[in-house]
Amino acid sequence: MSKKKRPAVTGLIVMLLASVLNGQMPLEIRAASSKPTSGWQEMKAPGGSSGVWVSPTSQLTSADIARAEFHTLPNGDPAVAVVFTAEGARKMAALSNAQMSQPIAVLIDGRLAWAPIVRSTIETQAVLSGGPGGLTDAEIKRLLSAFKVK
Repeated sequence: MSKKKRPAVTGLIVMLLASVLNGQMPLEIRAASSKPTSGWQEMKAPGGSSGVWVSPTSQLTSADIARAEFHTLPNGDPAVAVVFTAEGARKMAALSNAQMSQPIAVLIDGRLAWAPIVRSTIETQAVLSGGPGGLTDAEIKRLLSAFKVK
């Protein structure tokens, strides 16, 4: 992303965070699998790639998020930084340990928005970077819109 676009994106993110105070989209974080799992629902990953099987049980919700904000990675790519509440950190640590090397599902309004693979234990905070291609502006907008700002 060019330096000229960064202020516009940052301004958009600030507006989105402010609008979240007036009513956010429901956010859920659940266990997921790239293989069929009995009792789990298959959901298409964003971009129409192969399906992800998602647990029917929500492990975290927007109430477990203390704050989320735009973040720039060292390589200049945009990302979303998420800080969990104390209870959210406990839940996220348990979920990330259970899902090591497996996906977790981030659902917004009941739809799969993102299914990152857990690479290490996640506790008090996480940076959602989107992997090799990075997150698109639309993905950042959607993620930030879903997080509850306290």
